[in-house]
Amino acid sequence: MPRGYVRDLRVRWALEEAKLPYRVESVSFRDRKADHFAHQPFGQVPWLTDGDISIFESGAILLHLGERSDALMPRDPLLDPLRQEPRFPTIERELRFPS
Repeated sequence: MPRGYVRDLRVRWALEEAKLPYRVESVSFRDRKADHFAHQPFGQVPWLTDGDISIFESGAILLHLGERSDALMPRDPLLDPLRQEPRFPTIERELRFPS
């Protein structure tokens, strides 16, 4: 993975904060194969494979991880129907690195 040039660090950071198990695989950007494009149609990184699903775009990955972890998106029964919209920008803002 071309660390530092893509938004892979925010995904790794979220996984660490949530204490979710994960594995990082390096991808040769020059030799991207059909399997790479099957996970990420734009040929970029990161992507997350979780069971039978594959998610690309770091914001979508963060939302998925937030749904799996109270550490990232605490449960609030009163806000459950509205959980994703108001809190997603907070997760993304918190995981943004300074320029």
